[in-house]
Amino acid sequence: MRLWCPDRGVFRERAQPLTGRLPAAPAAVPLYALGGTTGLIGLDFDAKHAGPAAVAADVRRCVDWIRDCGGRVVVDHSTSGGQHVLLPLPIGARLGRPELEPLLRLLAERLPTLDITPMLNVATGCLTPPGSRTREGGVRHLTGGTLDDAVDTLTARSDHGTLGRLRTLLTTGDRVSNHLGGTVVHEPRAARAVAHPAPRTPRATPPDHAHLWEESGDRARLRARLRQRTPIPRAVRAFAVDGIPDDRWRAPDGRLDRSAARQAVLTAAVLRGMSLADIRAHLPAAGGAWTGFAAAYHRYGRGADDALRRDWNTACDWASRNAPEFLPAAHKITEHTGGYGGRRHEKQTRWLSSATVWVDAQWPRSARRWSVLAVLQALAHASTLTGRTVRGVPVVELGGRSLSLMASIPETTVWQVLRDLRELPGAPILRTRRAAGVLADQFALVTPRLGGRRIRVDPVHRDRVRVRPVHPAWTVLGMHCRRLGELILIQQMSSPADAIAAAGMSRSGGYAALARLATAGLISHVRGRITAGPATLDDIAAAHGLSHARTDRIARHRQQRMLWHAWLSTHFGLHTDPGQPHTAPAHTPASPLNHPENRPLTTVGAPTPSPPETGSPAITTSPTRRTPWTE
Repeated sequence: MRLWCPDRGVFRERAQPLTGRLPAAPAAVPLYALGGTTGLIGLDFDAKHAGPAAVAADVRRCVDWIRDCGGRVVVDHSTSGGQHVLLPLPIGARLGRPELEPLLRLLAERLPTLDITPMLNVATGCLTPPGSRTREGGVRHLTGGTLDDAVDTLTARSDHGTLGRLRTLLTTGDRVSNHLGGTVVHEPRAARAVAHPAPRTPRATPPDHAHLWEESGDRARLRARLRQRTPIPRAVRAFAVDGIPDDRWRAPDGRLDRSAARQAVLTAAVLRGMSLADIRAHLPAAGGAWTGFAAAYHRYGRGADDALRRDWNTACDWASRNAPEFLPAAHKITEHTGGYGGRRHEKQTRWLSSATVWVDAQWPRSARRWSVLAVLQALAHASTLTGRTVRGVPVVELGGRSLSLMASIPETTVWQVLRDLRELPGAPILRTRRAAGVLADQFALVTPRLGGRRIRVDPVHRDRVRVRPVHPAWTVLGMHCRRLGELILIQQMSSPADAIAAAGMSRSGGYAALARLATAGLISHVRGRITAGPATLDDIAAAHGLSHARTDRIARHRQQRMLWHAWLSTHFGLHTDPGQPHTAPAHTPASPLNHPENRPLTTVGAPTPSPPETGSPAITTSPTRRTPWTE
């Protein structure tokens, strides 16, 4: 915490540990941890300029939006009229400023009294929490709830997908004439429609997916050829009927994640051909037996039906995007765990297995290697999409944002990993062309070296890797659990000790990961034997609304690329299409592209002053690493 210094009129720069007693002076606590991430969004509404009435109106509007999107908040106020809105992120979610800033700026545009400066300052951003003394001599008091309510909110936290739904709500807004102190306030169309929602078809039936659905509106359902014939899983039905929780929906603190449980029921229903009307027929109000499922929506009060429709749309969205996987023909090539079987993409498989051995030797027992392995797997998969090789070596030219989607990790992590790898001797990637303009960095997937000798892997190591994108469900379970989980699901390892040793994990870390996988339902660990559990990675992704988050991320990437291409067109006359291949100009001024603010949005490293030629690329070596790499 940082204490208030009345002599200087600022909070002290030097922080000190929290104490058991209430500090005698106002105390502010940091919003970000040392790693630059946070599990809570702190919104500061300032009454200095517009007054307490404007603050109260903005807070009321903000809280309504957040709650409509499945979020939970703690609100407090000071004697000056200022208020804080604390929005806890979902359990297990931690985000940095790059992921939060777009949403914060959308809120600031629509709420004039909101000050987002604390949340934009990773190093020193802080807020005084409820109960702290204020500079005016009073104490910050909770608004609209008790201390127990606040503790429950910060413990149960918000639903998964809250931020994605909130961003969608804010970006579909119109300008309205609500004048507070002479300021025009923006109110999203979706927020105004919550009170009286118009009848609409599920969001899962856009024109490009209409062939997957039959009927329309609340009676829309998957076509018969796509439906699963098995009954709803016993654990899912037990929650729907009696509200009996399963361990797969337990949060790390032991509490039931009702959002995940509800989503599991709806996903199972949509895959078996039910419609939204059928779901309502199962509710007690219509004489149905799904008492436990209905009770999970009681917290929304009059908005329960809107919350049900949002969750149903999420399940339908997932089914629309994954419907081809349900067809019998979809399993002729891919294995049940995903990826490619047989000898397909043998070159990339051999490279990925040797790169995995190199990473294990480079960062033994380090948590950093999980991100590195995710990026390398994304590179291997990207090389299969283009099939481009130079003298027998796969070559990848793809921006960090696209790679981040394949690796299921943030873009900033991808860029950092690539920067670090290309500087290391013997690394499995070699940058053969630096980024410039609309061209991304180009990397060759080379055989890694240890002690100056190439790594040669045996068939056992090759069988343990799969050339495919990293499943987004691992962002929920934890990337550190991925290799262990895949060894159990793909290699069917049944001994905990053997699986932990093969994953290169410590005994304590391995058993902690096994417990997490078992809690999620991905594996079963009974009497010293581990097997595949009742849940799948797709189930976990659907339960946490990851498809919706991915859609939002893709839209954000597209917007960023459009801005970069527009900047190029304005300054250099480059008329480019973000979705098409590009050629670099013959002469590009050096200074604008070298400026850090003007770095290409599709690149990983710093751009060169003069872009390379766009013909058939010559293989070169990176100036920071001059090791031979041709096969």
